[in-house]
Amino acid sequence: MLLRNYLRLFRQAIEKLENHGYTESVQIKEEIRPNKQAIIKAKIVLVDSSVLYIKEYIDAKYKIENVSYAYQYQDRNGELIFRYDNAVHRPALAFKDHKHTKDGAIVEATLPDISEIVDEVAGYL
Repeated sequence: MLLRNYLRLFRQAIEKLENHGYTESVQIKEEIRPNKQAIIKAKIVLVDSSVLYIKEYIDAKYKIENVSYAYQYQDRNGELIFRYDNAVHRPALAFKDHKHTKDGAIVEATLPDISEIVDEVAGYL
């Protein structure tokens, strides 16, 4: 998949929230870098004042690779609902890709497609 196609699909997934009337505001910053790399940062404020924060560092030189990512969804008070990320933990986890849950658990979880994250967020609204 080409980087521009990935970015188009990313924007279409976020537009799904907008089209259903779930958003109050949407901010998306795309920084295209040399060697087919990109950084995406987004802040989506939803109608219940919950917020979805997205950070992705993508390398698309040979294929789309999410080098670093975090998708954090939190309620109006800033309390975590869920977060998918691949950040290194201390002490180390037995897996790289994982999900933080509201109850404080950290479980192994492969990175979902952005449209799956959008659907998961919509399920809370």
